[in-house]
Amino acid sequence: MKGILVGLLLAASVAAQAQNISGKVCLENDRSPVPYATVGLVQLPDSAMLTGVITLGDGGYLLENVKPGNYFIRVSYVGYRTNGRSVTVADGDGEVKVDTIFLAETTASIDEIMVVGERLKGKEMVDRTTYAIPEVVARTATNGYDLLKKIPQVNVDYQNNVTLNGSSNFIIQVDGRQRDKEYLARLLPSDIQSIEIISNPSGKYEGNIDGVISIILKKEARYGINGNVGLNLKPFNKVTSQTTGSIDYSVGKITFYLTALNIYQALDISQTNESRFTAIDSTISLYGEGGLAVTMTTINSGFDYYINDRNSLSLNVSYKPITQDIDLLGETFLYKAENPLSTVITNTLNGYKSDESSASLFYKRNYRNPVQELTVENTYYNFRSDEDNSFDNTRYPYNSTTVLDTYSRHEENLNTRNYYSAKVNYVHPLGMNAKLEAGYQLYYQQMSYDFMVNNIESDNLFEYNELRNSAYGGVTYNLKKIGAQAMLRVENSHISADSVTRPDYTCILPSVNLQYKFSPSHNLKFTYNRRINRPGIYDMNPYFRTDQNYNISQGNPDLRPDYRDRLQLTYTWNFGSNYFSPYIYNEYFSDRTGSEYLVTRSPVDNSLITFTKPYNLLSGYELGGGVNATLWYINFNSRFYKGHINEYEGQTFTIPGRDYYSWSMTGAAYVSFGKNKKTTAFAFLSYDGINMNARSKTYNHPFYGPGFQTQIKNHSMGVVWVLPLSTNVKLNRTETEAPEFTSTNIIGFNASNFFQFSYSYKFNKGRSVKKLDRKVEVESDSKSGAIMK
Repeated sequence: MKGILVGLLLAASVAAQAQNISGKVCLENDRSPVPYATVGLVQLPDSAMLTGVITLGDGGYLLENVKPGNYFIRVSYVGYRTNGRSVTVADGDGEVKVDTIFLAETTASIDEIMVVGERLKGKEMVDRTTYAIPEVVARTATNGYDLLKKIPQVNVDYQNNVTLNGSSNFIIQVDGRQRDKEYLARLLPSDIQSIEIISNPSGKYEGNIDGVISIILKKEARYGINGNVGLNLKPFNKVTSQTTGSIDYSVGKITFYLTALNIYQALDISQTNESRFTAIDSTISLYGEGGLAVTMTTINSGFDYYINDRNSLSLNVSYKPITQDIDLLGETFLYKAENPLSTVITNTLNGYKSDESSASLFYKRNYRNPVQELTVENTYYNFRSDEDNSFDNTRYPYNSTTVLDTYSRHEENLNTRNYYSAKVNYVHPLGMNAKLEAGYQLYYQQMSYDFMVNNIESDNLFEYNELRNSAYGGVTYNLKKIGAQAMLRVENSHISADSVTRPDYTCILPSVNLQYKFSPSHNLKFTYNRRINRPGIYDMNPYFRTDQNYNISQGNPDLRPDYRDRLQLTYTWNFGSNYFSPYIYNEYFSDRTGSEYLVTRSPVDNSLITFTKPYNLLSGYELGGGVNATLWYINFNSRFYKGHINEYEGQTFTIPGRDYYSWSMTGAAYVSFGKNKKTTAFAFLSYDGINMNARSKTYNHPFYGPGFQTQIKNHSMGVVWVLPLSTNVKLNRTETEAPEFTSTNIIGFNASNFFQFSYSYKFNKGRSVKKLDRKVEVESDSKSGAIMK
């Protein structure tokens, strides 16, 4: 007993003598904090490494239980010179605070490309990859789009469409706040501290996304005014333009901002369709030509209010109107046993208008402990769309001008949706290597549909309401070699609608990230996640809609969510200024939405037509692999996979099981030259393989082209040539096969002389002030039928 007591006293004595060392790491050039830098505790005079930690988001670090003695704090970070400070820990000291350690950039020349500390080499964390933005790289970019082109795993095309790991199903956040991609045009590269890529989002995020691009701004803004303006213009063969502008005005603790975007796109389009009803050996062949015109405007405005060092408030208001018009003049031939019977001339007009608005109020509180924070967010969203579709049919005997009959139809489809969301998120540190995250979300949405045919209301108003409660929690742990993150999100939905047969459901969405670091350049990750996709406002529209061939389609308000479970193993190798990351995955999916085609008789002329309706038809698996890489001058990603769809047996139809193979690839090559490396020649390629559905498969046309861009002080100019020497391009071809029915539908557009010119100018006048974090996540129902997406 005495021995145990002596041992306890000795342990208490040692613990009493141990101290903590705290400090902060910042960049030398702009004094911004450095997250994820490696901090080592070196014992003097023998230079033995005792322990180490990684800096937090604010650049802070804490070394715990350090015995009295002489030490050196050594800090290293990719792209910067190693630096440090000597420190002495004496008996009886409280927490020892070390003066801020500043890191300076290292510059090296590789071939003809100027890079800084192995340009944009990523720092691998268990749940993300972080890319610091050196000043010399920021100087070569004009806005956020240009900077993303330099990030591995990210591709930006000639129309500033962004993909992450080859997918467009991701969100963009700026200082934690979700933004649409148009916001990237207003970001000054010199204001960006780092860019984080999250390939396996945890339960903190909505369960339907596959990735996150998180942009971290330096903790500075400007007294005065800064912003930019830009224009992309396709002047030949139908004008297409994209105009952007943004301005920030800072006064002390508050910053006001306004951003605006306007896109106008016009194209000559064509449609070819051949449908065959095998039961009666009848064929319908259609060819039409026309035009498409889309106008979209996005406006964001608000303020950031820095109350004090620990509290901030942000308000954001947005408005997005869209109009789209398609006119198509078509000629349809009806064949019986390959003998022509009649001709139908059709004039089709499809109009679409929508208004989308939202307002979000966001509050954040930081605590004394690093990482510890509380955020509260309230969002209100309102959406309204009006689809106005009409066609006029005139039928003639084949090779005759005698009118047999005429038929006209005008459909007006009114959709509305609004929701309110309240979120609370809390992060609590567990020492210096771990953190606990938890949160809750209340979500209530209302949707309504109203449908009119020939200006006569066809049915009563259909309404759909959902109340959803969500909660998540989990822990993240990082060590020098090993990292782990486990999160669990639980969502419960209660639905109120006339025809919904399952008004309540609960989904459990776990996610796991495991990491092992062989070295700073070699990294292995294993990830698992479960995702949910809920049916959208257009999938559930319950009214019958008729096209120019009298085919009928209907939405399904009884659609259920579909789920995906994905296992993935990823290896990452950073060498020099290169990034190479192959991966393999296995994904299981269930209840995915697919369309069923039934052959029936038309109520208009008793001819054979198809009736199409979505159901939860598809379950199966997908096995594949791919690579994301930035190798010298090339940034690309590719994926090849094999899948299987299980057989589906419904009450009235059966869909046989089948295997499928497909691929996708996107990439771009960049070469910079000139005295200051501010002129860049590039070429791009984007090619999706076959997209499979329950009864159909779609083949897509590749997009490619060369271009160049040059920067002169604050001005940037460039040109890109899309699909060189092409004329009429078949954008996609969809083949459908169902019992007693097959069809092939081809959508095309005129790509002649598709030259796009760009110009942008950025201005920045003022001095630095404290910058705020802000966060808002807003869903969107707006849609656009633009060909070039």
